Amino acid sequence: MPMKPAVGVATALMALAMLMGGCTGSGDPPVEGVTRTIPTDATGPLPVVAVQDDRFVNADADLDERLRYITGTGARATRVDVFWKDVAPERPARPADPADPAYRWTRLDAILSRLAAADIQIILDVFNPPAWATGGRTTANPGESAYNNIPPSPLAYGEFMEALSRRYSGGSTTDDGEPLPDIRFYEVWNEPNLDLFYRPGGGTKGRLDAYAGLVRAAYPAVKRGGGSDTVVLVGAGGPRSRTGRTGVGARDWVRGLRKRDVPLDVYSQHIYPAANPTDETPAFPAWATLPELLDEITAWRPALKLAITEAGYTTAATEYRKTRVTEEQQATNLRDMFDLPAVRDPRVLTVVWFNLQDNAAWPAGLLREDGSEKPSWDVFRRITAEPQRTLTR
Repeated sequence: MPMKPAVGVATALMALAMLMGGCTGSGDPPVEGVTRTIPTDATGPLPVVAVQDDRFVNADADLDERLRYITGTGARATRVDVFWKDVAPERPARPADPADPAYRWTRLDAILSRLAAADIQIILDVFNPPAWATGGRTTANPGESAYNNIPPSPLAYGEFMEALSRRYSGGSTTDDGEPLPDIRFYEVWNEPNLDLFYRPGGGTKGRLDAYAGLVRAAYPAVKRGGGSDTVVLVGAGGPRSRTGRTGVGARDWVRGLRKRDVPLDVYSQHIYPAANPTDETPAFPAWATLPELLDEITAWRPALKLAITEAGYTTAATEYRKTRVTEEQQATNLRDMFDLPAVRDPRVLTVVWFNLQDNAAWPAGLLREDGSEKPSWDVFRRITAEPQRTLTR
């Protein structure tokens, strides 16, 4: 990967794969002996079809070039990582005030303003805290993660979420007087059920309790900063089936958060199964078990919606992920994903394809690492041209 981000995306993804045992995205090995296929004869509008360009947030990325790639897909929405430590390297004196001089908004302003000007809706996921918010620590174990996975003070996280949502509430300007965008969607952390991104200790209960504390701080803070119509996504569950030493399985995660009755507007989950979308598999989360995930969130609240904020299939072998498909199969899987009845269920708000362009650790892009188009690029563009629902809770 030719970029030098503040946090190495490729390094972090390698670490994630190692934490997942080098297994499939669902945490399970490929299913053999599939005897039933899932029909792909769904009708009705699609959820919002989105893409995430993980290169966009790299420190030396050409923002105009990255924007051209994103708009070239036809996607109506994107997800953008906000690395808290980059925006607030020093503790602000007034942390809920985006005008505090400790904040460094310039790069994020430039990214978000370009996307908004292109009429692309934005989901911000906020993680990777500064050391001053985590007791001076930057990772649980040296070499374990490129991200700071030490849980921050919930109060400090809430104050930052308030500053962030206030800055991008539609009424602020840059130092040069340029208007800043109005962003409505905020996701609380990234894959907090996995050690790579969040390691509070205390086993499953300790992890769930710690994340619930973050959510309870962040939810009202976003509403204070951005207004009551902001949408807070909670869960951000990594694609793990089983609860174990390094993380909590997706089913246990949603049930644990439901038991704690944390405030939320939308539940979010990542899906990277080994099985093709039309293959029956017991893995959870997977496309075959998406109806079960929908049942879980409906049991929480009948009108609750689901955002699949990462999904994809890798097309090259790496030492960090055993499962791969051919480029042609990736294109077929992409088409089949969006033709599944469960994906077109009105409870599914959006599906975000991750990532836009390959890197060495995560070759799930619509583009190869050299920028050339895979077969999935044209398939994705045809999908984004179809009728879609709106991005709203």
